[in-house]
Amino acid sequence: MTIPIAKVATVLLLVMGLASACDRPAPTATSSAPLDTPVAEGPPPPPEGAFLAQMSPTQTDQLTSLGIEVVVPGQVPPSFAIVEMRVDSSDTGPGYLVVYQNDRSQCFAVEFAAEGIGDPPATESRIPIQPPLFGDQGYGLNYGPFTEADLRAEFPNANLFTDWMVGTSGAYRLVGAAYIGDLFESLQSCEDVSPEEAVALVESFTVLTADPMADPLGNTP
Repeated sequence: MTIPIAKVATVLLLVMGLASACDRPAPTATSSAPLDTPVAEGPPPPPEGAFLAQMSPTQTDQLTSLGIEVVVPGQVPPSFAIVEMRVDSSDTGPGYLVVYQNDRSQCFAVEFAAEGIGDPPATESRIPIQPPLFGDQGYGLNYGPFTEADLRAEFPNANLFTDWMVGTSGAYRLVGAAYIGDLFESLQSCEDVSPEEAVALVESFTVLTADPMADPLGNTP
């Protein structure tokens, strides 16, 4: 939000007016400052990582407008930012994909599908995940090359993706670099986060609310 620049008759009223309108500490008054000196617009932006899932209010509005329970990681490392977002509100069922990338070119994405999910193909490695949002349903993180020969020949690169986790609105999962690179040419060189980091991200999954700065654990001050 842009806060209009206040111009007042005295330095004292300037301080009091800003303290009331902007709800922030008043600037220090100096007798030598010209009365017409513009005041800096608004409070400084929130620190990096202040928004839930590193998601801006505009992006939050896009997703919550789908009318479903939008699930995102509640704890995204501050080095990551959203670089791609797809939102589908077609008649075939809503869907979304939110892609994160950091300065080391690591990436991951959260995907939602209202329908059309199935069992994932087996990979060489698998570890259990227990996201509190979905309970203990035997879900897992799959990573490494596919075990099936034909799939492995067609997709030789290592994979990283969770099982589809079923919620009220549909199913959710975390996917890694191979899947993202197939969708976005500009991200074909990105790399997976570690399996441990992926598990931590999934186990922080929470429902996105209209308040992008909400506490992911639902605590109140």
